[in-house]
Amino acid sequence: MSLPFFTTDDGDIVLRTGPVLGPWHSFRVHKLILSLASPVFRDMFTFPQPPNQNQNEEHQLPIVDVPETPKVIDTILRLVYPGVESPKITDLSIVPALLSAADKYNLTSIGHILKGTLKGFLPGDSFEVYVIACRFGFLEVAREATMVSTTRSILRRDYGEAIQHISNAGLFRFVRFVQAREFEGLSKIEEFLGWYNLHARCDCEHWVDSQDLYYRLAKEVGEEFVQNPRVELGGLLRVLDKVPDPPPGCEPPPNTAEFYHDGGDEEAFNCPLLSMSIRDKLMDVATELNYLNHRLLNKAFEGGVGGGTPMYSI
Repeated sequence: MSLPFFTTDDGDIVLRTGPVLGPWHSFRVHKLILSLASPVFRDMFTFPQPPNQNQNEEHQLPIVDVPETPKVIDTILRLVYPGVESPKITDLSIVPALLSAADKYNLTSIGHILKGTLKGFLPGDSFEVYVIACRFGFLEVAREATMVSTTRSILRRDYGEAIQHISNAGLFRFVRFVQAREFEGLSKIEEFLGWYNLHARCDCEHWVDSQDLYYRLAKEVGEEFVQNPRVELGGLLRVLDKVPDPPPGCEPPPNTAEFYHDGGDEEAFNCPLLSMSIRDKLMDVATELNYLNHRLLNKAFEGGVGGGTPMYSI
């Protein structure tokens, strides 16, 4: 049984693979192309074939049996064949098998492609991406996956087999970073947006009502940070739209938060409870959270990703 593409009449060798239970799949391919892509295949093709044992009955071509699944071999071939559209890899579970096969056959030309494919699964599958990145020595991808991970994303998932491919040290590093960043980030938000800190910069007769307003502001900013640890100033300003209107007697802000983010920041909010100083505070928060993220990340990865000798250059 052959998959549709790799059945060319001028192919001069057959790669044969199949699951433990199920039909064989044969790929009629070209020695030259595979030899140029892989020194392992080049050396493999020099081995003499046993007489009448590895011959294709239909085409009388030498057969090389490979242990990878048909899906992995098909994807690998589509990545190395010139003039062929690269396959769209939408299943993260196949990526480790592809990386293992690329390492096994020394297919260095597709390593960066698979690395980019792995990054494409962020931020949704951040922990799985982190595990794979550590396993194959992709420091940059491991850092990026860690940076976008959240405590909630860790706790709500059943990682199954993925957890078996990470060392205790790697798992500890990941969890410790995410928890430390969340704890310190929320502390910084409380420090910058606490009621006393903000109220001291405002002159408003509704100071009693401001307590709830500032509490809600800090709570909403903290919630935004917990869901998106890489939140920037624009995201924090949009949080202002979730905060209740100022107390009766104060005029509400004349524009939405986006207005102030997009260039209207010369005008102050009419209500002194949300004076223009709040934008400065949110800018300070965004800067501090970004610094915190990178500081903790550098500390977490100062010894590399661990897990032994990486398969690829990082």
